[in-house]
Formats: sequence, structure tokens, C-alpha cells
Amino acid sequence: MQDKLLLVLLLSIISAQVCYTQTDSIPPKRSRLIGLPIVFLSPETSWGFGVAGVYTFKLPEESDISRPSQIQLGAAYTLEDQILFYLPFQVFYKDRKYNFYGELGYYRYNYFYFGNGNSFEDYDGELFGVTFPRVRLNALYQIRPNTYLGLRYWMDDYDITEVEEMGVLDTENITGQDGGFLSGLGLLAQYDNRDHIFYPRKGWFAEGVILQNGSYLGSPFNFTKVSLDVSKYISIRRTILALNAYWEWNEGDIPFNQLALLGGTKRLRGFYEGRFRDEKLALFQSEWRFPLFWRLGAVVFGGLGWVAPEINELQLRHTRYTVGAGLRILIQKQDQINVRIDFGLGPNTTGVYITVGEAF
Repeated sequence: MQDKLLLVLLLSIISAQVCYTQTDSIPPKRSRLIGLPIVFLSPETSWGFGVAGVYTFKLPEESDISRPSQIQLGAAYTLEDQILFYLPFQVFYKDRKYNFYGELGYYRYNYFYFGNGNSFEDYDGELFGVTFPRVRLNALYQIRPNTYLGLRYWMDDYDITEVEEMGVLDTENITGQDGGFLSGLGLLAQYDNRDHIFYPRKGWFAEGVILQNGSYLGSPFNFTKVSLDVSKYISIRRTILALNAYWEWNEGDIPFNQLALLGGTKRLRGFYEGRFRDEKLALFQSEWRFPLFWRLGAVVFGGLGWVAPEINELQLRHTRYTVGAGLRILIQKQDQINVRIDFGLGPNTTGVYITVGEAF
């Protein structure tokens, strides 16, 4: 069966753009708000309706040339009585000396599960229902120009409410199939010399994380997650070549919903997020971005990815790949924030994505 991914149809690209100028604490044009009504349809949800917003701002102590902070908001309700609420954020303080970012969320939703590893290539997948609050907190301190060290805390409290009768989650012994509390604390390091946070044209971004989930933080699952995410941006005349590599290594008692995932809006677009999952993952992708006219731009992209239970089992015969193209609509010129519309295509799979901000 051809994979079907979330399709978001924006009813209006820009429904509201408000520049606050009436406060004393924030000078004119230092904060901007954009609101987007949305309607979407997917196999998991039937029809859903909601709103999305992006608020960019600079704290009163920040200079006019400092990087803008950002808070996003998404809220939706579906005809299947599902709820999605998420609030990603990134706040810079004292001219990037401090960097706080993460996400708060609450989800009552259904997801597809296709099994762990590479043994389920022909499986159509099964739906499972889950309700969970989410906390993602990251705090970084600048130790030298463009280099940061800090802490990460992640929490999800999974309540799996429904599984398909006689499906893999119902009949097999899968870690995490009954849900459970996840709580992890770890260290992270970043290097970031990009010229722009939302639409970089040159520079590097690299993030390495070691996260330990375990009983010392109240979780019944004890496992370690290590990841490295590296992106390079190259300006070629009026175009941009963006390159990304991502590695993830998990070890221990790992719930199926915490395994490394291929697919989704950021990693190997074209596959459903989690179509392939396992303890180890390697991914390489590239994107060529170029302007069209007015506020429109376009991209072409492609990627390769692998999952396996061990590093030495990341084999060529299990290579997953997608290619695609997309449109960019500039909704906030000062901060270079785009709505992106991407179509990804791979072997027996397609995906359409409409989101705010770039994939990497």
C-alpha cells in the first residue's frame, strides 16, 4: 500500500500579520506575529481543523542586529476527536550568550506503526492510539564564539489507548507497547556560525547530544540516546546548497516510540515518520534552494537513510531513498520565514508537507 502522509492545506497563506509598536519595552518592528488557519486530511485523522502561528521578537536588552527569538503555536482538532497542541520555542538572551529552546505539547492522536527494523518492508502498518503530554527543554551557554554547551531534558508520558487486534503491537513482545513514562536528562553541545537562523545562506550548524533516560528520573525505561546532527550551507550566486547528515545511536531498554525514525517533515521526506525505525540510524540529505519571483522560491532535494539494530548492520541492501521538490512562500521578509510546501517521492511512497520553516 502506498504510504499516505499528513497533507495540510492552508486556507490562507497570511491571515494575520501584526507588528506591535505600542509598547515601551519593545521598539517598533522588534516583534511580529503571523497567524495561519489550517485544514488537513490524513488516514489517521479524517478531517482536522486548527490554527498555526509564528511570533518573532527580540528581548528589550538585545541589540537590533541580534538574532530574533521565536515562538510557534499549533493547535488542531479532528473529526476523530483527536487533539494536537504544540508550542516550539527558541529564545536568545544577552546577544546569544544564552540560548533556550524546546517544545511544550499535548497530543491525543493516532499513529501508524510498521514494526521495528528492516523486516517489515511489505507491511501496510497498523494504527495505535496514544495520549501524552510532552516537554522538551534545552539550555545552552556560549563558551566561545559560535560554540555552546548545555543541558537537555525530555519528558513524554505515553498512555497507549488502542492497538489493532492481532497487529504487531498486540501479538508481539514490543518494548513500550503498553506506554509508560519517559524522562531523560543529558548534555548537548552546539557549533553554529550560520549567517541567519531561519534561512541560512552560509555557515555550519552542528549539534551533539548524549541523553540518559532512566529510573533516577522516574522512568521505568533505562536507555541511552546519542545523536549528531550536522548541516552545511553554501551560497552559489543567488542559490543555496544545503547539506545535512544525521546519526543516532540508542542502547538499552528502548521503547518502540523512542527508536531512531526515518521519514516525516525533516528526515527523508516522502516516507511516513517512523516507516522504518531501529536502534541505529544514519542519514544524508541535500537541498538546492533558489528564488523564483516576488516572495516565491523553490527547492529540489534528495536523501539516503539506513536503520539497523547495530552499526555494522547498516547495509547497502537496506538503503532507503527519496527525492522531491518544493515551493517556498516568504511570509515574513525581515526574519526570512517561509511556508514550505514539499512533495517527496520514494519506492512505493509519497508525502506532501506544508509547514513553517526549513527542514534543516
